[in-house]
Amino acid sequence: MGAHPPEPQPDQKPEQQLQRQPEKKTQRQTESKPRFSLPPPRRWAIMAAAAGAGIGSGLLGTSLHGHAWFLNDGHTILPFGAALALLLLASVGLFVGLWSKSSWIVVLCGAAAYLTAGVLSLQLGSVGIITGNLQGNVWLYGIAIATPLTAWLVNIILKSRT
Repeated sequence: MGAHPPEPQPDQKPEQQLQRQPEKKTQRQTESKPRFSLPPPRRWAIMAAAAGAGIGSGLLGTSLHGHAWFLNDGHTILPFGAALALLLLASVGLFVGLWSKSSWIVVLCGAAAYLTAGVLSLQLGSVGIITGNLQGNVWLYGIAIATPLTAWLVNIILKSRT
């Protein structure tokens, strides 16, 4: 499937045939064409997407936070599920913040995740999904730490683009 040179015509010399080949377009020529772009999203759509992403992160993070490794016969606990849940929240917040070009939308996303996790931690009846163990504490307090850090990171990235 390699590019083979065209076969010379009987009445042409190979040099003449090479001159007839169309020239490749330069980068400037291809950039002059108008590109398709979507209109900027409306403010209510951005806020709805951030709230939905926060609720989704809160639900998925809550289902993930309980996983842990118990080392030294249970004396050492590594809450890797809560760490992965916080990474999920930070990546979703980063995506929403860069998409909306606003670091305050990250705060809305984190607040929705925190509200969702808070509702799921209520001890209604005999069972609550998020309990007062190490994994639950890392997840709940980690949301309050990861959200402003992600908003700060989005702010730095957006300022560097201007």
